[in-house]
Amino acid sequence: MSIFFYCNFKNKKQWLNSINKKFPKHKVFTIKDKPDFSKIKYAIVWNLPDTIMKKLKNVKIFFSLGAGVDHIINLPSYNKTPIVRVKDINMAERMSYHVHSQILTYQLKLYLFQKAQIQKKWLGEQNTKLNKDITIGIVGLGFLGNYVADYLYNLNYSVLGLKREIRQKESKIKIFTEKNLNKFLNLSDIVVSILPDTKKTKNLINKKFLNLMKKNSFLINIGRGSTLNEHDLLLHLNKNKNFFVSLDVFKTEPLPKNNKFWTQKNVIITPHAAALTDIDSSIDLMVNRFKHFKKTGKIKSDVNLIKGY
Repeated sequence: MSIFFYCNFKNKKQWLNSINKKFPKHKVFTIKDKPDFSKIKYAIVWNLPDTIMKKLKNVKIFFSLGAGVDHIINLPSYNKTPIVRVKDINMAERMSYHVHSQILTYQLKLYLFQKAQIQKKWLGEQNTKLNKDITIGIVGLGFLGNYVADYLYNLNYSVLGLKREIRQKESKIKIFTEKNLNKFLNLSDIVVSILPDTKKTKNLINKKFLNLMKKNSFLINIGRGSTLNEHDLLLHLNKNKNFFVSLDVFKTEPLPKNNKFWTQKNVIITPHAAALTDIDSSIDLMVNRFKHFKKTGKIKSDVNLIKGY
């Protein structure tokens, strides 16, 4: 069988080597090989141009090289082919580490000591809260969101969740729906957004959302940059000096040098680095799904196209 591989990662050679190793009986093509696209049955991709998508008319499965799928379903030529996305425990664990690191920076007021060091100023002890006294609201309870929520819950934080609809009858954390957004944000000292990029989530974190948050709260966005109205956030930061933000994703990446977030005192910037995709374990997941498909002839897409994720 023919597999087409495409991505724009810096370490794409490592990905290609792993794919070749774990799919030894299959010919793996890249764009440099100038393949006959009509014979390609499977595609492993990230940020595939639509000009290529148009040619992949006989693909049976698209494998996404990450948890996100907007880079596939938003292409005009995408024709509802099943998508398998990365649901990797290693990725989820790394994301949990990142979230916890940002929480501790805020919780223990480490940002004050960092600023004081630059000024060569000895601040002395600062009053800080215990985990049990902090309520963290998770927005977006998919595979990654649920893992992060459980991770923080097990550290004795009070954890809430926000999702479109409640299906699970039993959960460790209290779940809120959109109609209770006001209450959810009023209770949350820290809000962690792990939202996907869909039509309904675009600019969801806007002026209204931010004004419902506590004035001295902390926002962490590790989902998608499209979910945050950056203009509204800048205005909110200027009006609320005790409001803090940690941003890992942006509407434009890399973040332009003239972006105002760079110079905001209460903003922590990380370069879309919250959850490294583990190459070998991710490809192993693809291999297992591929083998199941070859054995049964059936594949369940990981994406609900109506919801967009």
